[in-house]
Amino acid sequence: MAELKWAAATDPGLSRDQNEDHYLAIDGVFAVADGMGGHLAGEVASEITVNLIAERLGATDLASVEDDPIDDQAESTDDPSPSTDDDTSSDTPDEPAANTLDTLTTVIGDANTTIIASANNDPKRAGMGTTVTALAVVHDPIDGEVFGVANVGDSRIYVMRHNRLRQVTIDHSFVQELVAEGAITRDEARFHPRRNIVTRALGVESYVRIDSWTMPIIRGDRFVLCSDGLSDYATDDEITECLLAHPDDPDAAAHACVDAANRGGGGDNITVVIVDVLDGDTPPDPTEEIDIVPLWDDDDAPPSGEHQIVADPIVDDDLPTDDDAPTEVPPPAPPPRRSRTIRPLRFLAIIVLTGLILAGGALLTARARTGYYVGFDQDDTVTVFQGRNLLWFSPTAEAPVGVTRSQLDQASIALVEEQRRFDSFNTATEFAATIVPTTTTTTTTTTTTTTTTVTTVPTTATTPPTTAGN
Repeated sequence: MAELKWAAATDPGLSRDQNEDHYLAIDGVFAVADGMGGHLAGEVASEITVNLIAERLGATDLASVEDDPIDDQAESTDDPSPSTDDDTSSDTPDEPAANTLDTLTTVIGDANTTIIASANNDPKRAGMGTTVTALAVVHDPIDGEVFGVANVGDSRIYVMRHNRLRQVTIDHSFVQELVAEGAITRDEARFHPRRNIVTRALGVESYVRIDSWTMPIIRGDRFVLCSDGLSDYATDDEITECLLAHPDDPDAAAHACVDAANRGGGGDNITVVIVDVLDGDTPPDPTEEIDIVPLWDDDDAPPSGEHQIVADPIVDDDLPTDDDAPTEVPPPAPPPRRSRTIRPLRFLAIIVLTGLILAGGALLTARARTGYYVGFDQDDTVTVFQGRNLLWFSPTAEAPVGVTRSQLDQASIALVEEQRRFDSFNTATEFAATIVPTTTTTTTTTTTTTTTTVTTVPTTATTPPTTAGN
């Protein structure tokens, strides 16, 4: 089995008398469960979950959270007795992983069933539920020994690689949906008044959809499993600082994270499990993204054997204002099952559609700006225009000829109003030069009895003036 070193710490926080979180930190199996439901029923739900995971995945000892604050005395997994608040161990035995990802998801689904049965048998436990996030060394038929990840709710798993922290799981919460839609930022989500609404949890319905996938075991990786008591009250940067301050001591790092959450307000129970990979695959280049292939995308159909249903929002009454409120759950709607190929096909369709829109826009612009014509501008001046009226495009005035409507006869006016189109500016200008006004003046002399009529044509850009008379 992979060589790991781990530690855990928990605390009720500054606003709670009880701690309804439970965690599991044993040889190759780690989990955090954040109970909810009021009247300590949430503590029962979270305890059922971690105990069942420990039992099914072959563990011989359990690590559950008691109601006391942090105890600085950490316990090794060599001690078969249950731990209280902290747990540390190192150098796991080199044994092959017998569990699979299906084993992990199945036991979480069974925990969901057990919680519901317990609530049905005891009215005081009605409405209890819990989140759960788990990391376990499992066997994959293709990749061999890997990490299996499973998640329901808003407890989280982070991984630090090359001193960069990344969230591995996605929150099943109302505010996460707002973040995904771009309505709020991640920082704003931490203070949103509805941050306590989760959209998936164990104990809500007979079936629960479990996000699950595998990750390679990379030497030097550091995993952080936590309840939202950490992520809601400490920023990612603050968590990173705690981890970097204690690079070789997961116990000190876990306690530092708890302290950071309490400094940030400590409004909820805080639980942190840190797992260091001492030996594993060679780390990738620092410029490469972390290789995560999750199954939590809404467009993905759950894998075979996965317990799946997307529960409608429930209220996590772990917030201080809701200590005694029961969990309320509207009837759920089953999610659509769609192929995993829908997402890439949709992405490709968006690219193609965008390209067509851009190409169409370019053609439309070219069409609107093609050609020239001669017409009257808003001042009734004969002008050479470029383009045409097309949708939101309008022709632009390129060159006024210097002749107004009032200077033209009816035949010339009609010629201009035809708005004849030309391929080039020069051709349009030459045509405009042929549109000349005609003015007639009569002068009488005292030396003759003959009336002389003089017709004068003003000078244009291309036609010199001419004079006719008798």
